[in-house]
Amino acid sequence: MPLNQTNRRLRLTAAIAVLPLAGGCGLFPDRSLDYREEPLGEPLEVPDGLSRESFESEYVIPEVRGDATVEQDGEFEIPRPPDLTGQIMENNYQVSRSGDLSWLIINDVPGRVWPAISDFLNDRGAEVAFGDPRAGVQQTGVLNRSARAREWIGIGGEQERPLVLQVRVAHGVQSRSTEVQARLRAVESSPGERLEWREDVEYAGREQRVLKDLADYLEANADTKTYSRVALDLPRDERVSREREGGETQSLELDLAFDRSWAEVDQVLDSMELAVVDRNRSDGVWYLDLRTEEQRSRGWWLWRYQAEAEINAELRLQQSTGGYRLSLEPREPLEQTGRPAEVLDSLYESLR
Repeated sequence: MPLNQTNRRLRLTAAIAVLPLAGGCGLFPDRSLDYREEPLGEPLEVPDGLSRESFESEYVIPEVRGDATVEQDGEFEIPRPPDLTGQIMENNYQVSRSGDLSWLIINDVPGRVWPAISDFLNDRGAEVAFGDPRAGVQQTGVLNRSARAREWIGIGGEQERPLVLQVRVAHGVQSRSTEVQARLRAVESSPGERLEWREDVEYAGREQRVLKDLADYLEANADTKTYSRVALDLPRDERVSREREGGETQSLELDLAFDRSWAEVDQVLDSMELAVVDRNRSDGVWYLDLRTEEQRSRGWWLWRYQAEAEINAELRLQQSTGGYRLSLEPREPLEQTGRPAEVLDSLYESLR
């Protein structure tokens, strides 16, 4: 190898070796904490005629957990952001089912979904008779009177009772999502007003088919959406909250029925880096291995592998006053004492 080429390589190697030392010598000063010296900005001003409540539910400032941001012994640690990957669905239109109950989750806001549902119902021959965007409910006329609607729903003949269809639009459990449910209601004659929404399900199979058909229709017409300003203001009920003590989360409160609570938590658990060893839906229990991937890792260097999962904690869904409580109970002391609170916080951030 020529001498000049060898010298160039030696100089390059020496320069690379010196770079890590430059920061410690002050050549590249550490500016990671300079932001603390910046002055606070002015509070956000809301224009006249608008209120903070109309958008605060969509742009939530998360609570600070514990004292992670407090400077101690001259050190300052920036808290890690919550893992929101559990909120990303594989599909923008996803039909879920638990028992007889079915619901459609859409990655969009209710104001965009509402007018598309009206178009969908009219396209299926089920003309909308009553629509209340503030309540989020659309109701058709008697379906038996339309040949197209009879074929769509599967109404057999004159012997079948008159049916009307209700479709309810609401904010989803997760932020910036919409939940749609359908109910077929038997009536004696054409109702002269919108019927009250009922939670009980009478035509489970047909309602699920309606939601699947709606999902396909919305996906096929995703580029032709319109907006409803009234439906954009649908009230948002916070259906997931957390109970905290000493700066740590002790449990979550879910303002949902058992079927919905189980389905929502189970879906989030599947998206988390958490080992679910077993489930018992009848008892409302998930059996977990709370060890991190690093703690479960065995071997050395290229021969590392994950050890077999073991049950060391139980995630329990139990009935409470306002709905259902989700608590995490370790079976034995853990290496990380704050691990249960950390898992509950991750569940909370993904569910809300």
